[in-house]
Amino acid sequence: MKPATVFSTVAVGAVAASVAAAGGPAMADPDYPSWSEIEQAKQNEQTKQAEIDRVGALLVGLQTAADAAAEASMRADEAWRVAIDERDRAAEREERLGKQADEADAVAEISKMRAGLLAAHLAKTAGADLSAELVFSSEDATALLQQLGMADRLGAQANEVYEQATVDRNTAESLRAQAADAAAERERLAALAETRADEATAAADAASAAVASQQQRSEELYAQLASLQGTTAKLERDRAEGQAREAAEAAAAARAAAEAAAAAAAAEAAAEAAEEAAGGSGGDSGGSGGSDGGGGGWAPAPPPPPAPAPPNAGAVESAIWFASQQLGEPYVLGGSGPGVWDCSGLTREAYGYAGIGIGTHSATNQYYTLAGQGKAVPLSDIQRGDLLFWGGGGDYYHVAIYLGGGRILEAPREGVPVREYFIWGSPAAAARPAA
Repeated sequence: MKPATVFSTVAVGAVAASVAAAGGPAMADPDYPSWSEIEQAKQNEQTKQAEIDRVGALLVGLQTAADAAAEASMRADEAWRVAIDERDRAAEREERLGKQADEADAVAEISKMRAGLLAAHLAKTAGADLSAELVFSSEDATALLQQLGMADRLGAQANEVYEQATVDRNTAESLRAQAADAAAERERLAALAETRADEATAAADAASAAVASQQQRSEELYAQLASLQGTTAKLERDRAEGQAREAAEAAAAARAAAEAAAAAAAAEAAAEAAEEAAGGSGGDSGGSGGSDGGGGGWAPAPPPPPAPAPPNAGAVESAIWFASQQLGEPYVLGGSGPGVWDCSGLTREAYGYAGIGIGTHSATNQYYTLAGQGKAVPLSDIQRGDLLFWGGGGDYYHVAIYLGGGRILEAPREGVPVREYFIWGSPAAAARPAA
């Protein structure tokens, strides 16, 4: 079965059930045509066309439901990956603070011992009343004065060591408290990750169940459409997939054109602002006799961001070669090989094979890691090897490798293996790991 066919068979009923489970109204089951209606419609051209439109609309409805179910599953998967990321960071922080607290405990113990030794030495040195001995002694007082000065210095040093020991102990206790807080946070995030895992499993199961339950309905609709058109079900299915691909490519081209137009407008506005600033500056310098001649010019506009650097072709081809070796292998949430993959696990390992780190096992983290390195690129400028991200609003639920020609290599979701496919839906951002 082709991946597009799987996508086209997701049940409207499954989406309705999920809406009802969330407390919303259940959607009515569509009025599917019977074979007798199809046979009757074939007797009249006008009726036949109406029935063709009806069947086509039902198939579009199935595709829409499929897209919604697939996105819900992908979002649930990414929520789990983000929770795992946060849990792992909390565990690292807990471990780091624990080591620092152990080191601080050792330092505090040494400071405590030093303070104790100095205190004991001071008590031994000053055990006699040196000032009384100085007054009543008939012997040379120089030695006694030296002893008294030593005692004073020893006392001051002991006080400093004691204060440092107190600071060291407070530091150790503070670090130990922070480590305990980090442990509690790690436990909370671990529980959250388990919840997210359950949600991801439920979403994947719902999508898979919808595919299975609606396969027969989709096949029947294609067969009915073929009967009306005088073709075959396979031809009608291929036609629908081709139209979906063309629509996705047209949408991608429209987004790229809109981005290019916006970039051109921004560049033009920046050039006009710079020209106006230069003109205002010249006018001020020439009008030195006026009272306002000292500085009414516009501040120059900031320059537009530099064009993204071209990709390193060798790194790109290495990453794509690695990813292409995984074609057909199953999607498993959290999979990063060997033999099982999810979207960000595949992209991370592919670019890791090329010697490039792109972030953690999360589409959201990978985008922000690359964007933080200045490697984000406009969708209008994507090149082979760039990463495409789906989502938005700060969260990205899917990532794929762009192959060029409107095609991607991806690990899409549960039930759909690693594949080469056309750009589907609406990618929200792009980045160039090999820039």
